[in-house]
Amino acid sequence: MKETNGIPVSLRQVTVIRDGARQETVVLEADGMYYIKGKAGYLQFEEENELGRVKTTVKIAPEEVAVIRSGAVEMRQTFRRRQETPGHYGTAFGRWALAAKTSAMEFHYDEQRKKGRLFLSYELTLGDERSGRHTLTLTFKGV
Repeated sequence: MKETNGIPVSLRQVTVIRDGARQETVVLEADGMYYIKGKAGYLQFEEENELGRVKTTVKIAPEEVAVIRSGAVEMRQTFRRRQETPGHYGTAFGRWALAAKTSAMEFHYDEQRKKGRLFLSYELTLGDERSGRHTLTLTFKGV
């Protein structure tokens, strides 16, 4: 990977949460930036939700993915294939411990087409409560 100053991208993040018979799908579309530094790729974008403005950075390295959110939501979660990793999630209403047990982690980036796809599958625990099986698919392309 060669280092880049960043390219503007449009992205689509689809999160599916399954807990027993219940399933919820959350879709986010945003514009952002993708850049490469060293062996890691970085996606940065902002969203507006019911709590306010949130800036998200997704660091994609060969052995791990880190999701860092700041603003109305403060969150940090690292994902490593076949490992359980600690994290945290906080809002104005409180702060909670997270743990993600990642079963699948795939990333592909086509430098010619300026397109990428990140896929994560993990079991999430919030505090002491299991929050179900999550899959996150983040696709992006240069604009």
